[in-house]
Formats: sequence, structure tokens, C-alpha cells
Amino acid sequence: MSGVEWLEQVKRALHHIRGSDATEVEVSQPGLRLRVRRTLAVARAAEVDVGGAVAPSAGTTIVAPLTGIFYRASSPATQPHVVEGDPVQPDTVVGLIEAMKIFNEVLAERRGRVREILVQGGELVQAGDRLMLIDEAVEVNPGLGLR
Repeated sequence: MSGVEWLEQVKRALHHIRGSDATEVEVSQPGLRLRVRRTLAVARAAEVDVGGAVAPSAGTTIVAPLTGIFYRASSPATQPHVVEGDPVQPDTVVGLIEAMKIFNEVLAERRGRVREILVQGGELVQAGDRLMLIDEAVEVNPGLGLR
């Protein structure tokens, strides 16, 4: 396969992937293997409506990167990936979303602790739905205080 053919195939694949909810796609054929992995959308929790007044909210909201069925564990016989209070790192798997028979990992993408899980296993979630709240870790730098 020539360089131009390869590049055109990659461009076409990326165009189709951009228009989908997929977080990870792998395409293989003779002379070409392409694997694309997108990171999750993570929204900063900015404010919460409290009885008509708006109050600031600490933490980060992990949102569903795509529409599908959310699972807290890899199988019914295993423990959930995380429970409230668990520490997480950016690469910690916090759940799975099944879309079109493909299981997509949902990563914490932040360092901190799971404050609250907002959805149950087996629930249908839409892209952008809030899945859980993470209290981000605050680093302490001696002599400089919190940062």
C-alpha cells in the first residue's frame, strides 16, 4: 500500500470516528492497522442550585462519553470498579459503557476520591449524562501552602 493510499484510508476512518460516540476503534487490514482512542469528556462542577440560590460545588463530574448501558463492574460476579470513597488516578477504570456490543472503559481522568456515584449498573445513559462526582486531590507544597 502506498503512503498516499494509507493516508487517505486513515483520513476516512478518522472522519467516520469523529462523527460517532465511539471512544476506541481499531481497524486492521493487510498493510494497515489503525487504533484510535479518545479520552472522556470531564466536566468541572461549577455550581449547584440550592433552593433558588446558586452555591459553588467542589469536585469534578465524570460524564458519559457516549450513549449506552453503564456497568459498574466487568461482570455480575465481580466487584464494582470503584465504590464511593475509593481513590482514583487518571487511568483508573470507573465503569464501562456498552454500545453496539462493544464495551468502552470510562476512566476517572483525574486524581482524587470518588465522592458520589450517580447512576446504577445496568442503566441506560446518554452522552453527557453525569455518572459520578470526584473530589480532586489537592497537592500540598510545604512552604507554599495548598495549590
